Amino acid sequence: MRNKPTIRVFFEPRIPLHDPELYAFERIDPGVSAEAASGPAALARYRDDGFLMVRGLLSVDEVLAARTELEAMALADSPACEMIWYEGALRDHLALDPNRDREIDGRLSGVGFHAGQQDNRLPAVDPALRARFVRKLMGFVDRAPALTRLARQPALLALVDRLVGARPELFQDMALVKPARGREKPWHQDHAYFNLALDVPIVGMWIPMGEVTPENGCMHMLAGGHKGGPRIHFKRRDWQICDTDVDAAGRVAVPMAAGDVLLFDGKIPHGTPINHTEDFRWAVQYHFRPASAALVDDGVRLEAFGSEGKDVTC
Repeated sequence: MRNKPTIRVFFEPRIPLHDPELYAFERIDPGVSAEAASGPAALARYRDDGFLMVRGLLSVDEVLAARTELEAMALADSPACEMIWYEGALRDHLALDPNRDREIDGRLSGVGFHAGQQDNRLPAVDPALRARFVRKLMGFVDRAPALTRLARQPALLALVDRLVGARPELFQDMALVKPARGREKPWHQDHAYFNLALDVPIVGMWIPMGEVTPENGCMHMLAGGHKGGPRIHFKRRDWQICDTDVDAAGRVAVPMAAGDVLLFDGKIPHGTPINHTEDFRWAVQYHFRPASAALVDDGVRLEAFGSEGKDVTC
C-alpha cells in the first residue's frame, strides 16, 4: 500500500491587530491594459514604480478553475500541496500545547518564516471547519493541473521574461488566502525571504481569483520603494518592516478583478491589511528569478535585511 504523501502543517498564533492608518493610501493604481503591457511605457513604469498591474490579461474561466482547485485543496484530507498554514483563530477549535509554540524565525529560508507550531498531519476536525481558517498553501505546481497551467500561461511568461531580463525560472508558488476577517500580512520585501544575491532580479506575480479591494485585503505598494534597496526586518506581527519605517508618501492601493495580474519587484515594500468582510479573498503568487541565479547562504541575506533589527530598534 502506497504511503500518503507527507505535508507540512503550520498552526499560527493569533497576531495583534494593525493600526488602520498603516494602510492609508495616497491613490489607487488604475493599471494598464493587456495590450499596453508589452510596450516600452509599461516596462518603464515597472522600473520606476517597482510594480505593474495589468488588467484583463488572463481568461477569467482559467483563473476561476484554479480557484476551484484551491477550494478543493482546503477541504481535502490529502491536499495536492506540500505545505499549508492555518490562521490563529483555528486554535479556538484545537487542543494545541502552547509550550510547543516557537517565535517567528527570519533565519531559515524557504519555510515561510512561520511562528507557532508545525505538524505533519492535518488537524483532526471537520474539513469544512478547518477550511474556514486556511491562510496559505504552498507547493502545488505540478500537482494541481489548473494552478500549474496558470503558472505557465504564455502571456504571463512573456512579460516575466522581459522583466527578469534573462531566461526566467519559477522557484516558488503559493496561494495567499484571507478568510473572513483574516489577518494582515505586514509590510515587507519579498527579497528578504530568499537566499539570492541582492543584484538578482526577482519578479513576483500576484493573481487575484475574484474582486480584491482595500476592504478585503488588496495589495498595497510603496511606489518607488524598491529603489532604496534592502530594509531591516523585525520579528513583530510577522517577519516584517517596522511599522514606523513604512513611508507615508507613496502608498498605493491596487484593487483588482479576476483576470488581472500584478507584477512586482522583489525589493518593493508591500503588504495587505485585514480582510474586513465576511467572504474569502483568494489569490495566488508565483516568484521568478533568472534560471542562472545561484543561491547564497542565510548570512548573506541577513547581512542586508537583519534577523531581528540588525542593532536598530523598532
